[in-house]
Amino acid sequence: MCVLCTSLLILTMNTVVGDSALELISGFDRARLERTYPPTEPEGLNELCKLLYRLRGVDENRLQQISTTSPASEVGDAVQDSGKLIELKRVLVPQKLQEYLGFESIYFLEIKGDGEPFLVMTSRVPSEAKEGDQISATGILLSSGKDSKTKAIASGKVGWFANRPMSSGEELLQSQDFNLSLLAGLANRNRLPLTSSDGDAFYTMLATAHRIASSEHLPTASTANPVTFLRDGKKSIAQWVRMEVEGVQITKIAVSSPKRQAQLGSDHYYQIDAIGDLGEVVVKIESEDSQDPVEFKTRYPVSIAIRALPAFLADNQSQSNEYDGSIVRPLRGKLAMTGFFFRLWAYESEFMQQKGAKDQFGPLMIAASVENLEPTSITSIGVEKIGSYAALAMICGILGIWIWQRSTNRHDERAKRKRIEQQAQNVNFEVPTLPEERIE
Repeated sequence: MCVLCTSLLILTMNTVVGDSALELISGFDRARLERTYPPTEPEGLNELCKLLYRLRGVDENRLQQISTTSPASEVGDAVQDSGKLIELKRVLVPQKLQEYLGFESIYFLEIKGDGEPFLVMTSRVPSEAKEGDQISATGILLSSGKDSKTKAIASGKVGWFANRPMSSGEELLQSQDFNLSLLAGLANRNRLPLTSSDGDAFYTMLATAHRIASSEHLPTASTANPVTFLRDGKKSIAQWVRMEVEGVQITKIAVSSPKRQAQLGSDHYYQIDAIGDLGEVVVKIESEDSQDPVEFKTRYPVSIAIRALPAFLADNQSQSNEYDGSIVRPLRGKLAMTGFFFRLWAYESEFMQQKGAKDQFGPLMIAASVENLEPTSITSIGVEKIGSYAALAMICGILGIWIWQRSTNRHDERAKRKRIEQQAQNVNFEVPTLPEERIE
């Protein structure tokens, strides 16, 4: 199976901190930024629309990095914040700018965070966004909120999480300070390869899963199999589940970015390729060139990401071999994974290529724990002791057979001698005499 994409980007959502981001916005200085807010005059609205256009092209990863250096206090500082959506207003871009900028509307979002409500201005908002939804924004500060003014942030895009009853998995993630708005967009990438857009949610969820592995009071995970997610992967994101699988191989994946290492708390993680039980369900995947669909019966591939291996899997790491910069080794045996469903992901598969089909797709799970389901009665006694007992039993058996054969042979010899003696006593050795021949 394909190794999980190691180029995923990470943006960590923390408290509101920042530093100047003017170097990232071509053509804007602090004086020009101050003219964008509040956009009460036509010229101010024009400048705000142009600013939001510029922010669409800013490296958000870089912007997030700058925002972690010091508290955001001045116009132009990089900033991050999040909260619940109170109100959303749509404003049309001036006609003369629409063709030039490539969008027709900008949006003003009033957000209630930990403190006073603040304003986020952006040109991209999920169409499903509504009051009460969770919104997060990374952008630049246009107003600090001092002198009775509302704090205002301009952002190239916002993170979003719908206000709805949360699953046990989402509640568990939120209890660990996981930003649920990171899940926004995962459903839209259902059955697609992993991209940088998945990075925030992937690495943050992987670190969170590792952190809760040692927790004592975790919710009961629902039982799942591949069919659970193949039927409707879009509605299953972040579900807290337990799945029994059969191992195929383990791959150690290096994390080279210092920022990713800091978030993950490690310079690597592991991918476990496995097979899940389909039961009586037959999965058919359409192939290209109008060929017959590829069928999966009884079993289906599952990918599991975990930050650290459990002891029973880590013991044999010394037997690993290097392959393509990763550490790969085969894995055999039944396992039980408890963790979160990330999404259905697509990857290159030699099997699918042979069948003339597109990329393989399957469930990508992020594990908090992996259990060994193989019988442990043999290992509890010890292989060495079992071997010694078996050898001793064999020796005793051979010795017993030899003694029995010796005893049987002696008994046969005594019986034979006795039979000969009896025969010797009863045999008549008198030879009958022939009648004498008469002589005339």
